[in-house]
Amino acid sequence: MSSSGMDDILPAEKIAFIAYNVGVYESVQKFGSLITSGKISGATDAAKVAELLAETGAFYDSEMISQLINSMIRSRGRTGETSTTIGSITAANVEYVMKQLKVAGVSLGR
Repeated sequence: MSSSGMDDILPAEKIAFIAYNVGVYESVQKFGSLITSGKISGATDAAKVAELLAETGAFYDSEMISQLINSMIRSRGRTGETSTTIGSITAANVEYVMKQLKVAGVSLGR
């Protein structure tokens, strides 16, 4: 373990899984905000939805994201599906992946 409390190198599968879930978290947060604020409805055209999504910020909390992912992993285990490749996710894992996404040019937040 490194001083940051996570493995120095995360497996590619774990990085991809975390990155995917960060994207899902962002999408749900943005859509939820736009729907509850009344800015989009069933009648809003796709171009307007895309414009609003691009303008909407998102809040990222690595601890919350890691807990959501771990809950999902545990839930899948109860249905008979297992994820031995992924294991559990720490907040430090999420922070690491978010830093890597930013380095790669992925815009997170506003």
